[in-house]
Amino acid sequence: MFILKWEIIQNNKNSVATFYSTSNRADVSPRYEGRTTLAVDPAKLASELHLTKVTMEDNGNFQCTVLIPDDDEGTPSASTSVLVLVPPSPPICTIQGKAEYWNNITLTCMSEEGSPNPLYEWKSYSVDNRPRSFPPKTTEKHGVLSLFNISREFSGFFICTSTNQIASSSCNLTLAVMPGSMSGATAGIIVGVIAAVLLLAILIFCCCRKKNKKAKYTEGYEIHLNYLQYKSQHRGSHDRLDDNRDHYRGSRDRLDDNRDRYRGSSDRLDDNRDHYRGSRDRLDDNRDHYRGSRDRLDDNRDHYRGSSDRLDDNRDHYRGSSDRLDDHRDRYRGSHDRLDDNRDHYRGSRDRLDDSQHYGSRDHLDNSERGRYD
Repeated sequence: MFILKWEIIQNNKNSVATFYSTSNRADVSPRYEGRTTLAVDPAKLASELHLTKVTMEDNGNFQCTVLIPDDDEGTPSASTSVLVLVPPSPPICTIQGKAEYWNNITLTCMSEEGSPNPLYEWKSYSVDNRPRSFPPKTTEKHGVLSLFNISREFSGFFICTSTNQIASSSCNLTLAVMPGSMSGATAGIIVGVIAAVLLLAILIFCCCRKKNKKAKYTEGYEIHLNYLQYKSQHRGSHDRLDDNRDHYRGSRDRLDDNRDRYRGSSDRLDDNRDHYRGSRDRLDDNRDHYRGSRDRLDDNRDHYRGSSDRLDDNRDHYRGSSDRLDDHRDRYRGSHDRLDDNRDHYRGSRDRLDDSQHYGSRDHLDNSERGRYD
């Protein structure tokens, strides 16, 4: 009498079927009923377990154990492994994480079935479908592809292939890396940058405004300085005009003085004329006197013949005085002519002054000074 047992060893031992020699029958566990048969040949000391409709759950180690009462010698058990070959199911590819700039993401690839367990391999292609290698920091293990600090260059196609001894299967996904959404930290950074830019713009504006104000002040100062120089130049011109006016006014005063002097000379000439006229009157009186004397001379001609000779001498003397009077008249007439020449000379000087220096100021000068001399 003996007992033969088949067990599957996976995570733990599970009974498959048990044969009892006393009753020559086998008990099959509910898990394997309908697809398991057990055959035992005691003469040959052999036992066969037949499994149908096997699945991946049937993978494991099957152990056969013989229990004989009061027999501990020999090898009471033996085992064998069962591997059910199953092609990998189409893997499922997923992206864990946000495909945004500078983020870290994970691409996963997993087949739900496959026996033995399939191996996974990732490949990458650019947006124009050209193969490319992964960045140095990229890691790949058991169908998990990790990408770090992604950017626009990571965009493209990713293909995962699941392969075992039976077959292979693959999946692919498209990765489009986009600018990240504004988070709190990112928003703070952006606000800080904008504030810095605005502050810099305000600073530049203030500097430019201060520079323009300084340039405007300098320009105003230069205009004011030019105005002062222009004013001083024209004031100098007016001063020179006033000096010239004073000079010519003094010249006219001297002309008036000369006029007065020559007028005095004319008066003295008139006085001399009156004096010599008086002399002529006295001469006429003397003539009358001597005419009377001549009458008396006729009476005493012989006595006064010598007196007549002296009278002729006196006549000659007074005739010389009359000639000198005429010379004086000619001399004073020449003085009067020189006075007229001086007047013409000073009048010509005034005309040249008005024409060459004052450009039309002559009328103003004449009008302002006519009242003085008229």
